[in-house]
Amino acid sequence: MSTPFETAELLCEGRVVLGSLLPGTAERLAGFSGEWLEFSPEERALLVRHVQPGGAPALSAVPAELITLLDALSAAEREAIPGGELLVRDRSGVVLRLLVERGNLRVEWPREDWSRTSPVTLGAALRSADPFSARVSGSVRFTAALGAEERLVEFVGRYEGLYPEGDLRVERQGPLVRVELRDVNVGPEELLATLRELAQPPDSLAGSLEVSSFVPHSLDRDFRLELEAGEARAVRPALWRQG
Repeated sequence: MSTPFETAELLCEGRVVLGSLLPGTAERLAGFSGEWLEFSPEERALLVRHVQPGGAPALSAVPAELITLLDALSAAEREAIPGGELLVRDRSGVVLRLLVERGNLRVEWPREDWSRTSPVTLGAALRSADPFSARVSGSVRFTAALGAEERLVEFVGRYEGLYPEGDLRVERQGPLVRVELRDVNVGPEELLATLRELAQPPDSLAGSLEVSSFVPHSLDRDFRLELEAGEARAVRPALWRQG
């Protein structure tokens, strides 16, 4: 299995399985000398190299090397390969995906599709968010004792994030507190703990919060917190086209 290789700025990970090849094809691939990719005869796959690249930028070099390697196959061999994907990332997240499917190469930039989501464990989602650059938007509601809204505003106001911006609106209607957040820089784990502490009873907490980041290219860490009856679950949006 391929181990990601990281430079100071970029990381490449993944593998493309080629399957059965003619002896001459395998020999040509084995003789390929690239900076990012190599052919593994044992795995019959294209893998990320474990030797430090000489300086070629991943965003241009990885696609070029992949095309060169695939071009060494015959048309019939390309049509028969199982395929796979390579992800190029910077330190904050996914930059692009190179998807190989039955002889076709597709280059994709990530784009969030919230109509297609997949569940993720709550702890993993919360740990993936950098609290100092997290951006939270959405709305929640809960019943609470008098003074809860002031405590929430105070908590958000004194949170030491790196991007002190956004809009927080809190209003009370009898025992019910409604909260609207727009691009608020606050740690999602700390915010969830505070909301759970303020909600009385705890199962009155409900709503939805989208957690992203002020840092570019971090779409693969974005998630949505769905709150119902005091329980929280996390989902991530699809980043790539289907099929």
